[in-house]
Amino acid sequence: MSVYLHVTLEIHAAGLGRFLAVMEETAVPVLEREGWRLAGAFVQRTGRLGNVIDLWELDDFQHYDRALKVLGAHPAFPAFKSVLEETVISETVIFADAASYMHPRREPEVATTGDHKPTPQLA
Repeated sequence: MSVYLHVTLEIHAAGLGRFLAVMEETAVPVLEREGWRLAGAFVQRTGRLGNVIDLWELDDFQHYDRALKVLGAHPAFPAFKSVLEETVISETVIFADAASYMHPRREPEVATTGDHKPTPQLA
């Protein structure tokens, strides 16, 4: 059964671009190779601007420690850590289970209208 990791990062406004780049270039590829599944990555448009929210799906709680050890041993980690130290103000890490009403994402079914144009339909 999966466990979800919700991470909220408060980023210095001037460092947002650098933070996003180092996540894309280093952290995401390494963590995904270790089996973490990035379910969503968001930059807030309201509230505290520049906050980044990542939602990861992990196999279990131990998966968190295993992957972070691999990331910490990666040759690019010192440069990655340096960018985090310069850009991250605070980080909140929350583990959560899927709610009973959460189902795997489904694509909307497509039905045709009288003029044979596809019309999205929710299942």
